[in-house]
Amino acid sequence: MSLKRGRRLTAWLVAAAILSTDVCGTGSLAYAGQQRILHETDEGQLFHDVTDDNARKEPIAEERPDHAKEAETDQPQALKSLAEDDDNPDFSKAQEAFSELLKEYEMYGVLANDVEFLVYQEADVESAIVKVLSSGYQVKLESAIFKEEGLWFQIGFAVNDVEYKGYIQSEYVVTQDERFDLWKEQYLGAMMVQRFSQGSSRGATQLSAFPKDYQALIQKLISAHPNWTFVPMNTGLEWADVLAGEMTDANNLVENYQPDTWKSTDPKDYNASTGEWIIKNGTNWVQASEAIIKYFLDPRNFLTEEWVFQFEQLTYSSYQTEAGVEKILSGTFMSNKKLEDGSGGGMTYAQAFVKIGKELKVSPYFLASRVRLEQGVAGNSSLISGTYPGYEGYYNYFNRHATGIGAEVIITGLTEAKNNGWNTRYKSLQGGAQSVASSFIARGQDTFYLQKFDVDASYDGLYWHQYMQNLLGAYSEGISVRKGYMEMGALDNKFVFKVPVYNNMPASPCPKPEEGLSKPTLKASKNGYVSVKLSWNEVAAAQGYQIYRAEGSGSYKRIKTITNGGTLSYQDTTVVPGKQYHYKVRAYMKLSGSNKYSSYSDVKDIDFTVPATSWSTFKITNYRTISLAWKKKSVTGYKIYRKTGTGKYSCIKTIKNNATVSFKDTTVKPTNTYTYRIRGYVTVNGKNYYSSYTQVKKAELKMTKPQLKTAKVSGGTKVRVTWKRDSKADGYYIYRATSKKGTYKRVKTITKNKTVSWSDTNINTGKTYYYKIRSYVKASSGTKSSGYSSVLTVKTALSKPIVTSLTASGGKVKLKWKKDNNAAGYKIYRATSKNGKYQVVKTIKKNATVAWTDKNIKKGKNYYYKVRAYSVNLGKTKYSAYSAKKGVRAK
Repeated sequence: MSLKRGRRLTAWLVAAAILSTDVCGTGSLAYAGQQRILHETDEGQLFHDVTDDNARKEPIAEERPDHAKEAETDQPQALKSLAEDDDNPDFSKAQEAFSELLKEYEMYGVLANDVEFLVYQEADVESAIVKVLSSGYQVKLESAIFKEEGLWFQIGFAVNDVEYKGYIQSEYVVTQDERFDLWKEQYLGAMMVQRFSQGSSRGATQLSAFPKDYQALIQKLISAHPNWTFVPMNTGLEWADVLAGEMTDANNLVENYQPDTWKSTDPKDYNASTGEWIIKNGTNWVQASEAIIKYFLDPRNFLTEEWVFQFEQLTYSSYQTEAGVEKILSGTFMSNKKLEDGSGGGMTYAQAFVKIGKELKVSPYFLASRVRLEQGVAGNSSLISGTYPGYEGYYNYFNRHATGIGAEVIITGLTEAKNNGWNTRYKSLQGGAQSVASSFIARGQDTFYLQKFDVDASYDGLYWHQYMQNLLGAYSEGISVRKGYMEMGALDNKFVFKVPVYNNMPASPCPKPEEGLSKPTLKASKNGYVSVKLSWNEVAAAQGYQIYRAEGSGSYKRIKTITNGGTLSYQDTTVVPGKQYHYKVRAYMKLSGSNKYSSYSDVKDIDFTVPATSWSTFKITNYRTISLAWKKKSVTGYKIYRKTGTGKYSCIKTIKNNATVSFKDTTVKPTNTYTYRIRGYVTVNGKNYYSSYTQVKKAELKMTKPQLKTAKVSGGTKVRVTWKRDSKADGYYIYRATSKKGTYKRVKTITKNKTVSWSDTNINTGKTYYYKIRSYVKASSGTKSSGYSSVLTVKTALSKPIVTSLTASGGKVKLKWKKDNNAAGYKIYRATSKNGKYQVVKTIKKNATVAWTDKNIKKGKNYYYKVRAYSVNLGKTKYSAYSAKKGVRAK
């Protein structure tokens, strides 16, 4: 095809190529995730080799090689001979160079940056679809194809042992093969590579393809190591199915000295009568428990700095050096040692692993850690002694196909060596490595994890095609490899980690079983007054749980035994209101015919007592109504109790709605004393359960005597009576007599208790009247009256007025006199001589007016005045006596 395109097309093609490996480059991972807490693992307890459990004890010496020089030395010849000018990339030569790379040795990658990937029959999205693959799928790169719309790879892959070929866009392929980066830089333009790799929008998309509880863990690792790439391997498998597959007999074994919680107690794995576990392989390997298998199977537990390398792709890289291999072998029989039989040209074990790794394009770190795992520290297994009777001179370093009980392991393993002609130590190392590479790495199981847990369906089905039975194998090898990288200062190089993801995984990472059963964490909550819901966390390796309950201060009794370790909740429906309950739970597992228990959980208290209410208001509204109010509580309703005087309490009202928190008692009678109390109740299964009573409230309905405030003549025409209001009364009766101890007659009934005054107009001036009052209430039993008030006396006689001044000036005479409260007014009389004829000159109609000015006079003439008060009662006018006469000369 013609490749003479414009600058825009060239840039687009380069961007597509860059996306294939820089998806998790620096600055490309901006996302937020939900932090998960990982359970710590005791590395020392877990890290054991099959033959010798002392492999972890020796320290590894510090050494640091020159990686840059070694990488330059290892540059592929195809790239050296076909390098192109970066500023003018020639894509035809790029294709030719890529083909030459594949001739040297195969290149593998994994699919990333999406959830599903369409593989086409041609390098064209309009062509037929060969297969739809999932993230993390291993593919073999067959060729690079440049089309106008971008860079494509022809890939080979397998699904259920059927091999396919097809085409996929380059941005969906990630590889750890460093030749690919060199090819990009030399044939797609180094300057363009640098520009486009500063940030890829696909980085966040890839991380978002992980479940949220993975993301925060991966983010932490990438923040520390920006060159690391994480690819989700979407297995499409249900977690429960995977666990069931891995629970197949002898699929996952642990050594017999491990904690009881790590070992299966199923009857096929454990003899309860003897208390012994059944050996499944060798002399001390027994079936692992479901709890410990779940822990090691759950990838989330190992997305940490120390343990993540079990997910590393096991391909060869130039930074996997001889010195790094020696770090892994440190403290073992292979450390700085030549092959004992002189094979391989007298090379050391480290040199052999590096040479074989380069030839097979498999990580020499992986090869070294695998042999260390299989042969232990001492290397004294008969599988590599070369002296076993009948198999002299044969070696099986990788323990390929070595299985069985006791000596069977040696015989099957050396038979494999003899059949393959591994009659030197180097041939055994090379042949075993070739067997692992071809049977596992090239067939999709290209990580430690996938060689332990067969969850890749490319070839050989699922669950059975696993390299080792040792459950801790992948974990231990990952630690060894990381140690090699760390001590060589190579941890920040580019690594690709392929991390499996399953459907419907547990909400949180599966816990690691402790030495003994761990203490459960209990939660308890009320379901109304009907039941208590109990729940607890999963205790790893528990076969069941026992639930205990105490009532009040009583002793604990077991109320339920849960016989399924996966059941993590219980509903206690035997509770009744009115009590306090205390719960605790413990886990158990059966051993030797008896139970082994965890510690009890912390106690959880549930208060089932019916909550007592309390008064909010209590008021005597009037002498026939008492108002009660109380606080709302979580109950069915309330009952109100009352007693009269010293009698017994009786329920006078049942409130059936807990939202109703007030009541008016209108059945009370004046003069009585009542005492009240209230309690709440709940109804469960037709039966009532009660709270405690409130404090009592007392209401004394004895009517108090009214208090007269005033009684006096008003305006000379009436007597005005006032009193203090009794808010509880219906009204008042007013009584009057003409002598204090005489007969009092009711003169007025006041029907409103707010009325507190009345005027008596039926009076005769000159008489003295006596008033008293009492309140009344109209009750169902009749009208009740209070006692009488004190008596007030009112004298109505008019007093003789007293003229206080008489003055003349300016042609006027001004007259003043003292006020008479009993008067309606005053009449003023005048004469021109003291004993002459007096005539009325003025009538004053207000008793408050006590002055008058006479303007009808003549200067120089004498005038005489006198005054008398008057009142009007019942239409008749009555007068007081005249005042003394006073005279004055007008001026």
